[in-house]
Amino acid sequence: MLDPLTALSLASAIVQITDFGCKLVSQSQEIYKSANGALKDNVTIEEIVKDISDLYDGLRRNDSAFQRSSADDLALGNLADKCTEVAGELLDLLTSLKAPPGASHWKTFRIAIRNALKQSKVRDMEARLIKIQRQIDRHLHKMVADQQSWLCVRINDISKEHTRMQLESIHHMEQLKGEIRVATAQSAEHRAENTDYSQNLVHKLESLAADGQRVATEERILRSLEFDEWTRRFNDVRKAHPQTFDWMLNDSDDPLIPPTGFKHWLHSSESIFWISGKPGSGKSTLMKFLSGHPQVRQHLMNWTGEEADPTMISWFFWAAGSPMQRSKEGLFQSLLFQVLRRCPQLIPIICAERWADQSEYVKKSDPWSLDELDVAFEILAQQRIPGKRFCIFIDGLDEYEGLPADIIRRLQSLSKSENIKLCLSSRPWTAFETAFRDVKSISLQDHTKRDIERFVRDILEKDESFSQAELRDKRYNAFVHRVIGRAQGVFLWVYLVVNELLKGLSEENKLEDLEDKLDTLPDSLEEYFRRIFNGVDRPHRTESAKVFLITAHAVAPPPLVCYHFLENEHRSPGYALKAKIRPFTPKESTQLDKDVCNRLNFLCRNLLEVNEVDVDQMRGFQVDFIHRTVRDFLMTKDMHEILIQRATENGKTKWSGHVALCHVLLARIKSLGLHDGIRNNLNALFTVVDTIMFHAQEVENEERSPQTKVLNQIDEVISSFADADMVYHWTNARDPPKGARYFEDHRNSFLGLAIQNRLTLYVQQALDSNPQLLRSKKGRPLLDYALRPKMVTPTMLPQPVEHINFEMVRMLLDKGGDPNQKISLYGNLTVWGLFLLSCYEMKDIENSQAKDTWFKAAELMIRKGADKHLRVETKRWEGTKATPDQISYTAKYRRPVQQTPDIPVEVPVELTALDIMEEIFATNKIAEIEAIVPEARAWTVWSWFRWS
Repeated sequence: MLDPLTALSLASAIVQITDFGCKLVSQSQEIYKSANGALKDNVTIEEIVKDISDLYDGLRRNDSAFQRSSADDLALGNLADKCTEVAGELLDLLTSLKAPPGASHWKTFRIAIRNALKQSKVRDMEARLIKIQRQIDRHLHKMVADQQSWLCVRINDISKEHTRMQLESIHHMEQLKGEIRVATAQSAEHRAENTDYSQNLVHKLESLAADGQRVATEERILRSLEFDEWTRRFNDVRKAHPQTFDWMLNDSDDPLIPPTGFKHWLHSSESIFWISGKPGSGKSTLMKFLSGHPQVRQHLMNWTGEEADPTMISWFFWAAGSPMQRSKEGLFQSLLFQVLRRCPQLIPIICAERWADQSEYVKKSDPWSLDELDVAFEILAQQRIPGKRFCIFIDGLDEYEGLPADIIRRLQSLSKSENIKLCLSSRPWTAFETAFRDVKSISLQDHTKRDIERFVRDILEKDESFSQAELRDKRYNAFVHRVIGRAQGVFLWVYLVVNELLKGLSEENKLEDLEDKLDTLPDSLEEYFRRIFNGVDRPHRTESAKVFLITAHAVAPPPLVCYHFLENEHRSPGYALKAKIRPFTPKESTQLDKDVCNRLNFLCRNLLEVNEVDVDQMRGFQVDFIHRTVRDFLMTKDMHEILIQRATENGKTKWSGHVALCHVLLARIKSLGLHDGIRNNLNALFTVVDTIMFHAQEVENEERSPQTKVLNQIDEVISSFADADMVYHWTNARDPPKGARYFEDHRNSFLGLAIQNRLTLYVQQALDSNPQLLRSKKGRPLLDYALRPKMVTPTMLPQPVEHINFEMVRMLLDKGGDPNQKISLYGNLTVWGLFLLSCYEMKDIENSQAKDTWFKAAELMIRKGADKHLRVETKRWEGTKATPDQISYTAKYRRPVQQTPDIPVEVPVELTALDIMEEIFATNKIAEIEAIVPEARAWTVWSWFRWS
């Protein structure tokens, strides 16, 4: 079905052409008027013919793209057919009229038309145009008045999304709908009296279509930036304890709380403020406190002045979270999303290419590359943003997965914008101390002694046993100060210690008992974690170690239910493979959640926490470490080895967290309850599938063992879930990457998906069992998946799209993959040609490791017979300026058709394989390529065929 907003263009064309035609053939109407309303007599027949020809061409163009799949589509399409027929006849009439020499102006032309009116054919044409005019009015009235119409539903959806995203742009869609409803409800007589009726209606239709399309495009681009985890870490961080951190906004007279200078920084034009702190000192809690505090915004107004509105946005890195939560992509995608929803007027400027692409496919936007995000922020930093300035809070720079220098460089570049302030937090690593030594900063643990005291007192004094004991013995006050002194500014240590002290507190406890207990507790967090870890009862240490390991190895915090499946696997190895396909009832799920929470607390002694999250618009629970320091401790070399030893039961194969995750996630798929089909659960399904394949790849890398049984069962289980009308394999329900050269015509397969996920051992085993799979694959050859593994995934996995698996490529070539195989889907381009074009499109990436792999693959394919002199056609983007010749005028309205001043143009070029490789690789490597002598290929019966 055509987008209703686009259909308005077709309706507008019908209104214009019927209005123009009726006035043209009528004896009483004038069409062309000058600016002051006087009749124009200097419009030539050629201009009139051009106007109606343009309208006619526009109508046919709109109608040709019109898919009539609904009743509304059919009704409008039938009107378009009738209008096209009459318009064609009218155009024939106009071109056949001959005016006397020297008398080609409108007055003479009008006489010719009036003479033609005597013919019954012209009178019939006028009657048909009037009828279409009335029908389109009725149709338009129904479109805007009926809340169930395709147009109203579309506009309502856009409005809801506008509200959900908190998009700060103004639209007039409801107002325009109302005006169209009023206009089309008028009587025919009233419309006849108003000679500008149709022109006004066309203006309203075009305005509604443009307004709706603008907001829909804003939303589409923002959706491409939005991802599930963008607020998850912020939401998981605990709120500040009451009356703590107030000193950050108002310097205290207390000698224990040094001045911070933060308030002065908010007022000033200085760009960066750095909050440094020990692990567990409360940096994330402070950043959450500041990023949402109304006083911060108030103070920022001294920086922005009256002419601009200060807007606060934030990002919280999380090393133990998903790849997006610890990456540059996550940071910049989240920040860009927050900036653009507050300043939607910047979207066409910063996202010019995505904005310009209005193709049908683009409704499903491609993921953003880091290069694209970099360009967006370079443009943003240069923009003057009227009425807006941004204060950006970025927590946990030390939790970023890359080199500190990389993120420092990018943030320093961003801070140069006069519209942006950055408040940053991290551990006191040398790289950050060096980079931020000249900016305002604080060491958090030097300021929190009073806050820790308040926290400890509030927690202890809420306990009835402690408060009564304190009344009886004043020495309890000194005990509180002992706890505070040993904390050394680390909130996490205080939190753990106070909770442990309270567990053993009763009315019979004496102060000496509490002091003895405190003396047994270590000062450092690492030693404290070790104490908890070693405190797990021996009979449960194996299961406890497994829980810690899958939490540490998971790509993202696992769903709570996975720990139920892990327990079953622990008690009955192979449980997931034998489990039945059955969803839990709501009652079972509720009880299971409670049981698993209790089990985790028992096994892990509060080092894990359960968080409620919203994934794919469904509430659920995920498990994570209470703090990043816990994961850091467990993943040290010594501790990780101890965990593996504990998890590996005597005499059995070394236990693997990645293998366990493959099994528990398979059990998760079996419990999803997809008996009604998979179409409504694609994101949830593909998230689990892609995560399993990632862990299966890790097993292949570490253990050199394919997860064949698990992977085969995934295919079998999901195939059994597939919708009844799905005649193609379920892997084809995934959106293809953007671009015509990834379209598969429903010919993907599970083996193709395994290749895209770099599962070399699994694929090799499958081809060893059935060699025909290599040649019987329709559409894209298996070798093409290995060379161009890009795919769309609802989750973010730590595997860049530009990386190919050389071992996979070599294995497929050794088994008979042909780099010169032509693919009919892609205009008979060869596998080798597609690989070259793919590399050419990504040639500007900075990843040298990826380029080295490309070179090795190219070298091997040439040895296997790939044509190094192959010529391929591609395109380059070049900029050009609009010239006066490119600006056209209409005869009817005499208004210029504006064009973008700077238009990027794709210029077709033809390149050889060597041309492409010269642009990508170093010169000395090209010499190596030219020296390669292809190997003689073994002859087989398949050599006679070019299978595709």
